[in-house]
Amino acid sequence: MTSMAATSPVAPRRLLLLLHGARIYDPLVREAIHGLKEDGHEVTVRVTWDSGDVDRFVQEAALLDGARRFGLRPPGSALLTEGPTTTIAQLPLGTANDLASASGISLDPRRALALAVDPQAARPIDVALVNGEVFLNIATVGPVSEVSSKDMSDAAKKALGPAAIIVSSSKSNGEAEVGGGKEELHQVLEAAGAERPGGGSPGAGLGRLRGDLLALVAGQSRQMGRMFNVCPHALLDDGLLDFTVLFGTPGQQAARLAADVAARGLAEAQGGILMLRAPWLLVEAGERLKTNRDGEPTLESSRLLFEVRPKAVRLHLPDSRLLVSGLPERERAAASHLVTPERPKHRRRLLHSLLRAQQPPGRMGRRLAGLRRMAVQLGWAAMLFGIGFLAGMYHGASM
Repeated sequence: MTSMAATSPVAPRRLLLLLHGARIYDPLVREAIHGLKEDGHEVTVRVTWDSGDVDRFVQEAALLDGARRFGLRPPGSALLTEGPTTTIAQLPLGTANDLASASGISLDPRRALALAVDPQAARPIDVALVNGEVFLNIATVGPVSEVSSKDMSDAAKKALGPAAIIVSSSKSNGEAEVGGGKEELHQVLEAAGAERPGGGSPGAGLGRLRGDLLALVAGQSRQMGRMFNVCPHALLDDGLLDFTVLFGTPGQQAARLAADVAARGLAEAQGGILMLRAPWLLVEAGERLKTNRDGEPTLESSRLLFEVRPKAVRLHLPDSRLLVSGLPERERAAASHLVTPERPKHRRRLLHSLLRAQQPPGRMGRRLAGLRRMAVQLGWAAMLFGIGFLAGMYHGASM
């Protein structure tokens, strides 16, 4: 993992700081801003109230977003039309800044702002979209998408390469077609019990998945709610999106997980979790699906196109832990694989990986990590009990 901290004094920079109205009186933020001004940086503070405010505020400056709890969705959208001199950073002020936590950005506003004015820390990253709307962390489809942050193109396809996946998702006999140029795609589909369309073959790269979608998570980054590594191997600059998919009902999924743990042990169990990576994915259903981008519910749609724009913006990062360059050299080639059910190196301990979310550095982060470890231990016990209970209910209902 490569550190990207500056080794020499930082030249004065222009910083546009976007804050939610509830954060403008935070004493630590005010102290950090005052320190930057004393160091000669030009800091302009704007308060965001409406969704269109960011587009009006974006200018050629280092852009820092403290306006939302999850990710950098509004600045990311605005910066897609800006020039290469503009960069973005994150000031993690909320209770669930998952992108900041996963990438190692400090909860201390002074350190976060120091990172924002360090030009050596700006690295090109991909931008993910669903139906043309940007997200930089996680997008979800299914019942979990109903929870907001307050509660808890053809041209693009040509540029992104040959691989594509379309996962069916519907509670009313939905189906979807799948296209791609890799044989591994069909291994994924066959493992999932997928139906191959007439004439489809591995060489043609076609297939189809049908089923009731319990949950789908699209990850540009890795974690959600600071507790779950929902896309545990996602990278910010590999030109791909990671997808974690569950089909069936909660009872069916619980029974599948219990049977897998019993047969293969906790370290080897996959629990019916399907993990994919591709530059784009299309979900089509017979009814509108609930979707959530970076913690905010979005308009429901029966057709969802997930895609990625490689290295479309530059984000200030403290090190390379979420970048291809941060992988061991022997793993970097595997990071470019377009479609695999999961990265072979990480086949073991999948369920454990899903619970190893990163905590932000700092005293508060260490306290949260301790509480999290305790919660995880209790959670495993409760989950195993719940799996047995649900599996029993499902088995009884199916007889």
